[in-house]
Amino acid sequence: MVSLTFHGGAGEIGGNKILLSDLDTRILLDFGMNFAERSKFYSTPWLEPRDERGFLEFGLLPKIEGTYEFEESPAQVDAVFLSHSHTDHTTC
Repeated sequence: MVSLTFHGGAGEIGGNKILLSDLDTRILLDFGMNFAERSKFYSTPWLEPRDERGFLEFGLLPKIEGTYEFEESPAQVDAVFLSHSHTDHTTC
């Protein structure tokens, strides 16, 4: 059975992160940043996170095991599809 998990973007502007799961396949639809939440902790250009760990520490990115390069666990997300390259849809 297919399931959708909204990790951001529902009821807010920006921060779209939707996990689509079916059996052993997991696909992220967008992986954006919520600007209002981000501005509580960081201020460009003076204060920026060093890497994704900083965003995870403050709950700005979801803790989806096997998603981040620095994790020791094997990848558990098969693909990421970005609707477009605005930062409310991608943190890259």
